[in-house]
Amino acid sequence: MPEYTATLIIRGEGCDYDPEEHVARIPCENCGHINEVEVWTDDAGAADFSGFACENCGHWNGPG
Repeated sequence: MPEYTATLIIRGEGCDYDPEEHVARIPCENCGHINEVEVWTDDAGAADFSGFACENCGHWNGPG
């Protein structure tokens, strides 16, 4: 189970982040449902993910 001990800024919002599991809680752009998404960071701490389909509404949330 992820332990969210950090925060990443994704799409201008602070998102809980587990740096060991590389998982962030990201809200869907369409319905706002919080999804657990695999996210990687670069050396500067910028977040990058390949996109995800919302587990609630199915909306495709493009790469960040």
